[in-house]
This record gives sequence, C-alpha cells and structure tokens, in this order.
Amino acid sequence: MTSFTFEGRTIEAEDGETVLSALLRGGHEISNGCQAGACQACLLRSGDSVPRAAQNGLDDTLIERGIFLSCQAKASDIQSAERLDNEVFPRFAAKLVDKQWVTDDVIIASLKVDGWQGSPGRFIRLHSSDGVSRPYSLAAPAWMEPEFVQLHIRYIPGGAMSESLKSATVGNAFEIEGPFGKCCYRTTDQQEPILLIGSGTGLAPLYGIVTDALRKGHEGPISLHFGAATSSRLYFQLELKKLTDQHPNFQFHTYADSEVLENDRVGSPLDGALKEHAKLDGYKVYLCGHPNLVKAGQRKCFLAGASLKDIFADAFVAA
Repeated sequence: MTSFTFEGRTIEAEDGETVLSALLRGGHEISNGCQAGACQACLLRSGDSVPRAAQNGLDDTLIERGIFLSCQAKASDIQSAERLDNEVFPRFAAKLVDKQWVTDDVIIASLKVDGWQGSPGRFIRLHSSDGVSRPYSLAAPAWMEPEFVQLHIRYIPGGAMSESLKSATVGNAFEIEGPFGKCCYRTTDQQEPILLIGSGTGLAPLYGIVTDALRKGHEGPISLHFGAATSSRLYFQLELKKLTDQHPNFQFHTYADSEVLENDRVGSPLDGALKEHAKLDGYKVYLCGHPNLVKAGQRKCFLAGASLKDIFADAFVAA
C-alpha cells in the first residue's frame, strides 16, 4: 500500500494503482474520459515534483504549473494532488451554426464561440447541455474567423455525444473548454519538410495544421497521407485538392483497406508515407487518429530519423 494527499486528505492506494483509480475507488468525483492520457479530462495539479511520464502531451505552461494526467500518474510517484481552479481552462458559450454528414459515420459540426481563439490542430472539450463532455480536434481552416470552431465527429451509435449531436439543430447551445494539446503548426524554419499521417477523423487536426502552415507562408514540402476502412469513408478530398491547386508545395494521398476506389491507394497511410519518405531527418511529423497507427507511427518515424521532439501525436481514444 502507498498513500498521497488529495486536498488535505490522505488517500490510500493499492500497489501499482494510478492516482485517478485511487480517487475514484475512494468515492471522489474526478472528471475522466479515455483513461489513456489522450482526452486530458482528468488533469490535476501537484505542488511537488511530478514524473514526466504523467505529463506527456501537455503544454509546457501546464507542466510548469505542476499539472498532470491523473490516469497516467502512479499513486506511488505523487505526494499531493488537488483539483484545478476553474480559471485554468475557462469554458465558453458556443452555438451550433451548421451540421453536415460527410460520410455515413462522420458529422462536421460548426459552432460560433464569442471571445475565443484556438490554434488549428489542437483539441477542445465539447460540453453538451445535458452534461456530456468529449474531446474533439480543431479542424477549422486557419483563414476562418477565429470565433468559429469546426469539429469532425465520428458518429458512434448509442454514444452519448454522438446521439446528442445527431439530434442537435442549428441554434442549440454547447460549451467548449480548452484548447489542449501540442498538435499544431510550429516551426522556426519555413523551409523544413512536414509529414502528416492520419486515419479516420484524425484528418481533422491534420487539415487544420496544413491550412495554418500554408496561411503562414510555409515554403517547404508538406505531405499528407490519410486513410479509412473503405474509400466511401474518406472525405474532404475536394477541399484538399483545392489546396494542392493553390499551393505547389502541398500534396496528399488517400488510402483504404477495402472497397478501394481508383484514386485511392490500398493499405496503410503510415506504410505509404514511409515508403515515399524513407529518411525523416529534419522533418516535422504529425500523427493523428487510431491509437495503433499513432503508436506504430511514433516508433517507425523515429527509426526513420525523425527527432522525438519533432514528432507530434494525437491518438483518438474512445471514451
């Protein structure tokens, strides 16, 4: 057994247990979602030292303040913890202004959020009026007005947020919180190459990053590879084709596992990307989508020469 203090109270934890698990088992109400470190719903703060493994994916400003992922922190490594103040991540009122089905399982929702700005590619937490909360990446193109948020949402039958958005109509009220994460365009060298790899709605942050890079005048080559289970579930290809027509340094390739149409490639976007970009020294790499693709991509891109500090990942883990 081990213990830590939570807001002045001693919490007993079992061997190997996480801070989040110990608190939930003790009856404490702690926000949480995927419990895999992706959604960042379970953030807590400590005034003592925190292992970096419990802060993976957090902004440097959060790390400096002792904020950590309670689902990733072993109770034995934490001396004290407390909830975050409301002002750390204020919420903003949002109104649904448009909703489109772009495939049989992807909804694009556009919301207007007064007084808010966020970098394309990072993610927010969307809160519905009935108390459901889920993380979604910012897909809005960089040239859209900053108070407009565009989200690509995978529809999961029976999912709380999926069903809420399926029935939502223009004008319905939501709240957003954030932004979170490190998956956004960042470079000090506009000549360096950028490689983006994703699957499913992992296209959302990648699209936001691409448009942000192009808006800021990035001159180096930008290559996007993304895939889906079938060609019918690939989307936004007209928007991406328009970008290739306008920007010679941008190219994209689409992949499907089965039912592959003529213009798409068969197989994995990760394998296809690494076949074309065998040496990744000097690249910025972005990986978004299915956890298996992201995990494999981090390892393979590192082995291909990409620096760990230049690999930015966002795994889409279901709640």
